[in-house]
Amino acid sequence: MSAFDLYDREKDILSKAEGIISSIETEHNNFLNDLVNALKRVVRENEDLTKHADRQERKLFKLNSNLKKQTKELDERREVLEKLSSQLAKYIPPQIHNAIFEGNYDTNVATTRKQLTVFFSDIKNFTSTAESLQPETLTHYLNEYFSEMTAIALKHGATIDKYIGDAMMVFFGDPESKGVKEDARSCVEMALEMQEKISFLQKKWKNEGFGNPFEVRMGINTGYCNVGNFGSDQRLSYTIIGGEVNLTQRLESNADVGKILISFETYVHVKDLVDVEEKPPFHMKGIEREIKTFEIINRKNSDLTSKNILRIEKNKNESFEIDLENLDLIEKNELIKNLKDALSLLEK
Repeated sequence: MSAFDLYDREKDILSKAEGIISSIETEHNNFLNDLVNALKRVVRENEDLTKHADRQERKLFKLNSNLKKQTKELDERREVLEKLSSQLAKYIPPQIHNAIFEGNYDTNVATTRKQLTVFFSDIKNFTSTAESLQPETLTHYLNEYFSEMTAIALKHGATIDKYIGDAMMVFFGDPESKGVKEDARSCVEMALEMQEKISFLQKKWKNEGFGNPFEVRMGINTGYCNVGNFGSDQRLSYTIIGGEVNLTQRLESNADVGKILISFETYVHVKDLVDVEEKPPFHMKGIEREIKTFEIINRKNSDLTSKNILRIEKNKNESFEIDLENLDLIEKNELIKNLKDALSLLEK
């Protein structure tokens, strides 16, 4: 039974009560009529309240339905934006991507001059290596190489500038900086970790049948560059330019395969971090100073007595180390055989 059916019954009862009261003449007629009228008002007010509550409930139901619909639409738009954001993140540096979506990045064509540490790397004889591989195989190894290097770069806080064929360019100091010295040290730490990862990848690739795995040269320089948005109102490129950028690329091209060549301007910030060998200086067009260069040998105070490092001293001036951890099974067996042969000769 609905509330309105109940009200109809109550009205009927009150109507009958009025008839009974009118047919009886007593001294209480006025009181009884007042009572019936009061009950009528209560029934009428309750009925009005119920009708109002029903109207409000219908409005709330409609509002709730609209809210659910709008929430669903907002969720769908958010999913589209998140997907778009994820796709854009692959094309622009993460720091710039985050700043854009947080509304903290100025997209005007503008640059500033800042002291940055710049890193270049490329793969030795990439063209000939590429010609010896099927396109699908080349793509697989190159993507794996760049994926690993990029992960290391981002881990150390680098800004990924661009990939140029087989070359990679990153820098430290913009849009976020820890200070010139710490930026330089982060860059060198990144390069050292990249070296270690490349060594691991080379052994992995050989085991997969890649006969001549990529060999990489690296160059690092610290100096003043123009950094910011270059381009037009239609399209921008966030990058760095200047003589110091060209110098970094020159350092990389002068580096020995598998080595890191740094400028004096970087070396002064990391000399307590790495052991180096000074290389011949050179001059470069557009830069007046003589370019002093240093090749990184290893981290300073590295633990050569580690169980994974075998150090052999031929005499006071000659020694070499073997990294046992990075030897594959064939190389370990070869080393064991050679050591046994050497011991046999000593016993004789």
